[in-house]
Amino acid sequence: MADNLKPVDRRKAMRAVKGKGTSLEVRLFSMLAGMHLKGWRKNVTWLAGKPDVVFEKERLTIFIDGCFWHGCPRCHRKLPQTNREYWSRKINRNIVLAKATNRQLRNDGWLVIRIWEHEIRNSIIIEKIKLKIQQALNKESNTYGRKGRKR
Repeated sequence: MADNLKPVDRRKAMRAVKGKGTSLEVRLFSMLAGMHLKGWRKNVTWLAGKPDVVFEKERLTIFIDGCFWHGCPRCHRKLPQTNREYWSRKINRNIVLAKATNRQLRNDGWLVIRIWEHEIRNSIIIEKIKLKIQQALNKESNTYGRKGRKR
């Protein structure tokens, strides 16, 4: 399928894509609020990868990854017809960076949960995500003492 925008217009459209306050983040934040969870912060900039959500006390990070931008292996979103090499490099770099971020955070003692865009849009999978988050929070509250030291 050919791109229906001129390169200048496509560039302008792609630059307008938000990094914070996306509809995916809003869904995630709403889900956490609906779970009545406390103590989480959004869009933390001082941690590797700038997680979308951080439970600092429990040392849990949550990322919501767009299927196109992060190269979802399930969705296989098509690259734009123009400048395909650029998009391929960009998405592959995002994949590499996400893996490096996960490794760094885990090495620093953080739990990492990554949620795909298609998962947050699926009501059945959302229940599994909620359970995974709750289990991670319960596990960490049982593993660490009051001062964050491992028991």
